[in-house]
Amino acid sequence: SSQDLVAQLQIQVAPITMIAVRSSARLAILALLVPRSCCSLPGTLQSALLESVASQLDLSVNAYTVSGTHFAQGYMTENATEVNAEGMQADCDNINLNMKLSSSFRSDVFSLGLKGFFYKCEKVGDRNKYWFTISSADVGSMIKLCDGNTQYPIVYDSQHDTYWRDMPFTCQGAPSYTMGFAGSAFLERVATKMDLPARAYTVSGTHFAQGYTTQDATVINADGMQADCDNINLNKKISPSFRSDVFGPGLEGFFYKCEKVGDKNKYWFTITTSSHSDVVKLCDVNTTYPIVYDSQHRTYWRDEPFTCIGV
Repeated sequence: SSQDLVAQLQIQVAPITMIAVRSSARLAILALLVPRSCCSLPGTLQSALLESVASQLDLSVNAYTVSGTHFAQGYMTENATEVNAEGMQADCDNINLNMKLSSSFRSDVFSLGLKGFFYKCEKVGDRNKYWFTISSADVGSMIKLCDGNTQYPIVYDSQHDTYWRDMPFTCQGAPSYTMGFAGSAFLERVATKMDLPARAYTVSGTHFAQGYTTQDATVINADGMQADCDNINLNKKISPSFRSDVFGPGLEGFFYKCEKVGDKNKYWFTITTSSHSDVVKLCDVNTTYPIVYDSQHRTYWRDEPFTCIGV
């Protein structure tokens, strides 16, 4: 219950300052608010890629974070009488392929919006099961999220043409509280799922790509290109092994913005790797990229050279 969760919110860390935290007019709790004194990934959490993630999500420096699972069901229409199996499968596939970062999750329920990271999905019966890590500076929102009685109105997802009913969220323990990004449980979960190296070279920039209907690259696939652009602008994209056919394993990418420019897509990226030669190769305008097939959007892609900003 929400009362049990409040009781658990006694953050066990070094004794500093006790302050009152109000989540609503009827709810006040006292908690020790200090940074987590240790982290399993201290070097990794200083990654420039994670700084980019925090910046693009407008992640709060001081925040509560909780992980867990929840179920959702998708329907053909708003009256929720017929399950949309195709839309549900597409959403599951998208999260398993690209993960998902949300800068304002369920703002219709949580007025301040929540920062969400969804990294795994499985079909369980006629529902989807999702694994999440969610963060917010507002303790009241976190208590509401973990309350099994919280109701979620059906919402429409234009990307998958699906009406969704979210079931209550199951949180694994009480939310943790951290001051500063150095101990952020949210960024730590992103780092873990990407398997980010503790020491790495990181670069940001832009690049162009063009999608085709067939491998011979004669007819542009405008629908596939638009779908990929929309997906990145909606959900961002995390790639734990970007273009392994060119760089081998270990090049990890975060793509956070896309625009249509003429007959090409322009992407904004932050990419990291422990290999100095790979980052030099990435930023070399003479590097060539074979055409690759994207089964999600049924599109053959030709990546153009990457333009790196700075060193």
